[in-house]
Amino acid sequence: MKIKQRVTTLLMFAAFCTNAHAEQMGPWNLDDLYKTPQWEKTDKAAKEGMTGILYSSIPYNGNPVQVFAYYSAPKGAVPEGGWPAVVCIHGGGGTAFDAWVKRWNDHGYAAISMDLEGHLPISKTGGDRRSRLSTDHPGPSRVGVFGDYAKPIEQQWYYHAVAQVVIANSLLRSFPEVNAEKIGVTGISWGGTLTSTTMGVDNRFKFAIPVYGCGFLPDSDGHQGESIKPGQQTDVVNTNFDGSAYFKNVSIPTLWVNGTNDNHFTMPITQQSSQTVQGPAILRFQLEMSHGHGSGWNPEEIYTFADSVVNEGTPLVQFDKPKVVGDQVSVTCTASTKIAKADLLYTTDSTSVWPDRKWRKTPATIQGTTIEAAIPENAVAVFFSATDERKRMTTSEFVMTQ
Repeated sequence: MKIKQRVTTLLMFAAFCTNAHAEQMGPWNLDDLYKTPQWEKTDKAAKEGMTGILYSSIPYNGNPVQVFAYYSAPKGAVPEGGWPAVVCIHGGGGTAFDAWVKRWNDHGYAAISMDLEGHLPISKTGGDRRSRLSTDHPGPSRVGVFGDYAKPIEQQWYYHAVAQVVIANSLLRSFPEVNAEKIGVTGISWGGTLTSTTMGVDNRFKFAIPVYGCGFLPDSDGHQGESIKPGQQTDVVNTNFDGSAYFKNVSIPTLWVNGTNDNHFTMPITQQSSQTVQGPAILRFQLEMSHGHGSGWNPEEIYTFADSVVNEGTPLVQFDKPKVVGDQVSVTCTASTKIAKADLLYTTDSTSVWPDRKWRKTPATIQGTTIEAAIPENAVAVFFSATDERKRMTTSEFVMTQ
């Protein structure tokens, strides 16, 4: 009896120690988030070819939370080991998108897209996308740009959104048709910001593709940065939520997609984010890229990049840092397919905020693995783009010439 009591006491002590030393990443308890959540199928917001799901997330104000999501895997025989998969994170004004899931399905990936603001993808009025029906057990909704920063961390939207993304990964990994070792994450706008954070919190992802959104938000002269500055709000964001707090943990390949004139997320913070992660990073700065969900999931480079990481696909063109010598600029690149076209993009504007700077492009010369061009008169910043024979475009970093 004494032996049994001693064993019981030791087991209780071990359980206590395990709980006391739960793995913590920032404000998130990963031991809880890495568990497969309770979930159920739902006919609400039904879409052909999609499985509607309600899965449990962390409580909000002591109340249970359920997250709505669309999920689907590609049609046909499941490959050996299971389908590669991706978690899709919507941006501001967004929700669970069946079209996004289908796009990944068409490229050979299982995918899950969830609503991170406690809603169903059903409008109350039939037209207003920002007036959606709530789930029966909603979590918090976003309040502007970290407008709820003064609340306790556990009551802030971003805290819950990251948790719901990590739990979506845990759910996806539990499906027998999914290869748990080939799951990536991508997000658009606010979803890109959440991707930047989550990829450094959840080390189970194998690739990450932030679109528009990135880290170093308070340093930007775009809408996001101007909304966060200065003071306590900036401190809360930098300490707990901004991707830059977690980039040291990111060793997976990343693809950073943005435009030259994005009003919310500027080129410098996108580039700084790509430079700060520990794994290989590729940039894709598109000239005057529009900002939106469709624009954010349309580029074929996104799917080519994912294939290059988990499906042994042919990689995108990758660049070293451009070098400026006198009035010439050049860059060395690595290409697994023929480069069909190269351009130099440049701006002569050194005073406007980054979203307002006008960028132009001029043809560049391809010399084997080197691309070079003369620096246009009065150019203050330049970068190269290269399009391969598959019509996949990537870019170098921008460098200042003055």
